[in-house]
Amino acid sequence: MTDEAIKAARRAVKLCRSRDPFRIARDMGIELLMRDDFVHQKGAFCIVLEQPFIILSSKLDEAESQLVCAHELGHALLHRDIALKGVMCEYDLFNMATRVEYEANVFASELLIDPQEMRELLEGGSDIYSAAKELGVNVNLLIIKLAELNRRGGHYRLPYTPYRDFMGG
Repeated sequence: MTDEAIKAARRAVKLCRSRDPFRIARDMGIELLMRDDFVHQKGAFCIVLEQPFIILSSKLDEAESQLVCAHELGHALLHRDIALKGVMCEYDLFNMATRVEYEANVFASELLIDPQEMRELLEGGSDIYSAAKELGVNVNLLIIKLAELNRRGGHYRLPYTPYRDFMGG
């Protein structure tokens, strides 16, 4: 199913001609809402009266908002059937233990990280940490992308497997 997450992200980028998850969500008719009452939650995806919503905590900085929005957009495009049963809440973002969360992580990594830029940085001598900083993404997101590339025949050396709570609680 992670292959489907990669394909969905690539389709979204191509269709919307952007890697900006906010723009893609708007272009796809998904309403974006900010909430200041999320205590432990960073984001959620839900469908109310057939209208899809991505809800983000207003306490997130710009980089976190982009990351959480991309993750929730993954749920919107991959897990709509689950969302129809209720709100998909994120208490422990990027929980690697569940298939659904991992797929949303893979989607976010494919959406936010330009493969050409990434290759140029890594082949140009940047380590994974420097490349992530240059790409403007959390290093764990880059590691997820590289792990998926390795699964499909790549040969990237990964310093570790991302911890399930790398985004905090």
